[in-house]
Amino acid sequence: MSDKSVTLTAHRALALPEIVGEILFWVERDTRNTRIWHLGRCLLNCALVNKTWCHEAIRILWSDMEVHGKSLNEIMIPISPDRRQNYANLVKKAAVLTYSEATEKIVQPALENVIFPQLHTLHLLLVFRDLSTEECIRTLNLNIPNLRTLHINYWIAPMFLYPDQWDYLTERISVIFPGLLNVRIEMPVILYLSGFEALSESLPNLESIEFEDIVSQWEETDVEDLDDESADEF
Repeated sequence: MSDKSVTLTAHRALALPEIVGEILFWVERDTRNTRIWHLGRCLLNCALVNKTWCHEAIRILWSDMEVHGKSLNEIMIPISPDRRQNYANLVKKAAVLTYSEATEKIVQPALENVIFPQLHTLHLLLVFRDLSTEECIRTLNLNIPNLRTLHINYWIAPMFLYPDQWDYLTERISVIFPGLLNVRIEMPVILYLSGFEALSESLPNLESIEFEDIVSQWEETDVEDLDDESADEF
């Protein structure tokens, strides 16, 4: 085989999406442990080669948003509305912040008007708005039909949540993400058994609830005491 034939064969191979995708997969794997900006820059450089490389590089770049250390809130807002769905189609892992009063009007249309069909693992980061139960955690009404694993942590929030706050949050989770298989609580927890039992019962496919750090356990008397204190204030 002549040098020209070898070159042509290599060019044809590097034009096949399957081969390009495999190459870029290993590029991403090799650079994952380096700085975040280096990983993104490497894939963006690959995207400049041609249309095939661009398609595969963007697909890999958007599949795992956790690697880039940014939430969907930050990522989706700058994208024009007519193009958001194109990128939402590619996301498989991501983090999202619950709404604050300052961000809700801006973030809501950017996230709730698209579908994330491939997103299977989500980090839900809690942002507190005020002290009232209904408004303290303003969850997003996201369309993620195939979400299977949910991680919960705090961003701007107290270290611990009270039972009524967990009740509100878990009720919303079961409505927004009914197909969940796994829930992992990554913030320190004062274990509230009846609340998490209710969550388990409301998610028919749930296989596990994991707690990273259980610091104590709520007793029913604790809840009654809180109710009595609230009543005394009025």
